[in-house]
Amino acid sequence: MNTRKEKILFCIIIILCMALLGTIYNNSHKSSEIIIDDGNKNEETAINDGSNIEETSVIGVHISGAVKTPGFIWIKEGTRLGEALEYVGGTLVDADLDAVNLSKKLTDEEKVYIPKIGEVEKYYSADLSNEINASKNYSSKSDKININTAGIAELDTLPGIGEAYAKRIIEYRESNGFFKSIEEIKNVSGIGEKRYEAIKDLITVK
Repeated sequence: MNTRKEKILFCIIIILCMALLGTIYNNSHKSSEIIIDDGNKNEETAINDGSNIEETSVIGVHISGAVKTPGFIWIKEGTRLGEALEYVGGTLVDADLDAVNLSKKLTDEEKVYIPKIGEVEKYYSADLSNEINASKNYSSKSDKININTAGIAELDTLPGIGEAYAKRIIEYRESNGFFKSIEEIKNVSGIGEKRYEAIKDLITVK
């Protein structure tokens, strides 16, 4: 009798031990899965963080005037005006692209205005016609200004230039090197044919 009870008790103990071992195994397996998942998440996070660090520097510029969607845009540092116009949908059919320098590299916080055809000429025609006549007398009395070495103050004395255009001339010179001819000054943003006619007898590139 005692032997039978002992066998039953022994079987119960074996079953309990197996159940306990099964529970321990399941818990340890779940723990290992959690650790693996956490590792994958951390790895993905590290990859995303790394890609953000490697992004190219961007700058903010404002493009207005004769463009399809004027406003503020983010572009890559070093983008030229001609490329940036694609981000505002391109220009309107009456945009005067000869009045701007499409090869100019844009800078952060810069605003660029794209005029319509005839807009620049209409605004400056009256003043420039007088300045062209005045420049003929001025050139006979003064030495010509070397646009490769002149500073803002000296360029500011040229008719129709002023401080704003003087800065553009210097910026162009720093970006593209010395002017090879006086005609090259027309590549500076805003200096068109009429403005060039007003100063061509007053400047040199010697």
